[in-house]
Amino acid sequence: MAKDTSHIDFWNSEKEVGEFLASLIKLTKARTVLEVGVFQGNTSMPMIEALPIGGYYVGVDIEDLRLEKNIKAWKKDGCVVDFIEASSHKALKTLPTYHFDLIFVDAAHHWDHILPEFKLVEKLLGHGGVIVYHDSMHILDVKELMQYARIYGWECATMKTPELRGLSILSKNL
Repeated sequence: MAKDTSHIDFWNSEKEVGEFLASLIKLTKARTVLEVGVFQGNTSMPMIEALPIGGYYVGVDIEDLRLEKNIKAWKKDGCVVDFIEASSHKALKTLPTYHFDLIFVDAAHHWDHILPEFKLVEKLLGHGGVIVYHDSMHILDVKELMQYARIYGWECATMKTPELRGLSILSKNL
């Protein structure tokens, strides 16, 4: 049973982030989606709904804090939808390499966590895929990770979100 986390709603991504990610899935025709840092599952829902038939979504979080309404809706006919309860560092090592078309990362935000996590995530991204980071404007370590990624050949576009937290899209220079 999901825990009551309504008192910490400020940890959720803005509603518009989920809507944008759903649009990005449709625009890029992403079939395989990975979310690192599910929290209550509010961002997960629009991404799952945007998947085409035959799509695959996996969400990873260290603790299952999904709201009951979101757990019930974590189904889509013709798609595989999975949740892995584990640390991202542990879970990401179990996933297939070069597999995901879109990876959304909104987990722990400190440098000692996000740099090793990024190195794992980039190995999971399929050819032509994108990695999207939340909180890339207002959290210094995430902002610095975007600079780090640029140094290592990643294109990065950052946009403001309604609460000015920032959303960055990374794609690999080919």
